[in-house]
Amino acid sequence: MALPARAEGRTVNPEIERLLYQIDVILEDAGGIVDKISNEQFNWSPAPGKWSIAAALDHLNVSNSLMLATCSAAINKARADGRLSAGPYTYGFLSRWFYRAIQPPVRNRYSAPRNMQPRITASTPATLNQVLGEFQSTHERFKQVLLSADGIDLAAVKVQSPASSFFKYELGMAFWIMCGHDRRHLWQARNVRNHAEFPA
Repeated sequence: MALPARAEGRTVNPEIERLLYQIDVILEDAGGIVDKISNEQFNWSPAPGKWSIAAALDHLNVSNSLMLATCSAAINKARADGRLSAGPYTYGFLSRWFYRAIQPPVRNRYSAPRNMQPRITASTPATLNQVLGEFQSTHERFKQVLLSADGIDLAAVKVQSPASSFFKYELGMAFWIMCGHDRRHLWQARNVRNHAEFPA
């Protein structure tokens, strides 16, 4: 997969710029995974209870939408409160550990919380264009949220994880965790496509 070109002439915090580039790479990767597959292939599952490519992408659509709403509210409050910093930012051990733990290749598997379950099942399939279109629009929104965070103190502002009331992350690490979570489930989706029994 060819990597996307870096944006020219954009003046934002270097960490925001790196995150924006991560999203471009994620969008390219997702497009490659679903390239030239049918809706039947998109909804194919390797076994009962296992996610299809469609389910993996829809899980990201659901979870990213929840996280972006949380981050956007935190950004608005931080700007109103004057919690600003140009960085560089230093993040805590636990959030850095979690970011590393969710990266592919996946070694530890977790059940998605109820509010982040994919809306797609064997009995409720979806079209590739529908799910991929939402994936693309959600990630364009991710970019806009990142741009709105430029100048915010990404290490001092904390956000509550929508997955669990026990987890709070620094705002900057929440962004990195979202990207790592994307890569985790794109890895899962690519493994479905590479499955020996994937329909031709």
